[in-house]
Amino acid sequence: MSQESLEEHRVGLIQYFFYAVLAIAVIRLFTWLFLSLNYTRRRRAEASSYFPKISVVVPAYNEEITIKSCIKSLQDLDYPDYEIILVDDGSTDKTLEEAKKFEVSGARVIHQENQGKANALNNGILSSKGEIIVTVDADTKLHRDSLKKIANRFATNHHLGAVAGNVKVSPAPGLLNRLQATEYTTGINLIRKAQSTLGCVLVVPGPIAALKKEAVERAGLFLEDTFAEDFDMTMRILKKGYQVEYEDGAIAYTDAPKNLEDLIKQRRRWYRGMIQVLDKHRDMYLRRKYGVLGVFGIPNLWFDITSPILNTALILLALLAGFLVGESFISLIGLVAYFIAETVVGIYAISLDPIPKMREFAAIPILLFYNVFIDGVRMMAFAEEMVSIVMKWEKPRR
Repeated sequence: MSQESLEEHRVGLIQYFFYAVLAIAVIRLFTWLFLSLNYTRRRRAEASSYFPKISVVVPAYNEEITIKSCIKSLQDLDYPDYEIILVDDGSTDKTLEEAKKFEVSGARVIHQENQGKANALNNGILSSKGEIIVTVDADTKLHRDSLKKIANRFATNHHLGAVAGNVKVSPAPGLLNRLQATEYTTGINLIRKAQSTLGCVLVVPGPIAALKKEAVERAGLFLEDTFAEDFDMTMRILKKGYQVEYEDGAIAYTDAPKNLEDLIKQRRRWYRGMIQVLDKHRDMYLRRKYGVLGVFGIPNLWFDITSPILNTALILLALLAGFLVGESFISLIGLVAYFIAETVVGIYAISLDPIPKMREFAAIPILLFYNVFIDGVRMMAFAEEMVSIVMKWEKPRR
């Protein structure tokens, strides 16, 4: 083969991989778009006559700054029959003192020695009287209608074991807060809508997780053998044959990391926890017994974790196409097309959110660069988990 033929072969190969990776990325984006649109169309009507007793369980450790606003928001919920249980996990600040002020207005406060979040949740669940358990993080505030939206979900599907709420970032000054808020709406919550359409919501998040008590009793209480106890609980509920859905009307506002250091720590914990849970439940992979969950949901989550490799490949192939084989214009067009696709999906996701925010629309142009940064954190977390680097849970600075 001549040198000229080798050069043509190299050019063709790079172009082929560039277009293939670009096509996969764009198709995946619009698949989530289509599935989430289907979720919106299938939104259920209100079932106002079904009000089972709900127990709201709040685990707390050193949350003296946020616990007051959290409990106040819970006491203002528009729901006829619910109880609030706060479990202080051996706090060394004034969390317990602040929480006890709400006992006179009906909240129950439990104090335990420091045993971790999973044990605090279990203590609250074992003390609860509700048919449905809603776990809420101590830095989170719920929208007034959240419990009604959750009850409606359980009323319209008796096979439900859990419901994931719509987690949103509490507004705060700064670009980082705005980017995280936009990421939650255009990424995390959009994907949960799509998963709900397919019946394979994989994570019922800590800030607002609604669990049928019967399902928790069958699946077992929370465990602390991973960094993602909420993900692990969801998987165990799914294994018992229950369905898990997403409810975008059950809104929770949670505090987000205020600096890059805390954001990196949070995401490392998230992504390493996801890998740990996926490895723990590897018996579910590609098993028809688990339906769409086993055949599509779990494999796709692995794809999510390793997607930074795909995104990095897209950028590198664009550079190769531009600088090595002289196709800079075509590679630029390809990257612009991907940017436009992400922008369209982002605008759509925000516009269909129950509470669209103009500040999130404004952040979309910068989100692509933010996502590159998050991809780097994902790759770091993946590498750390593969070589078993020790990591401990650290609280963000308030």
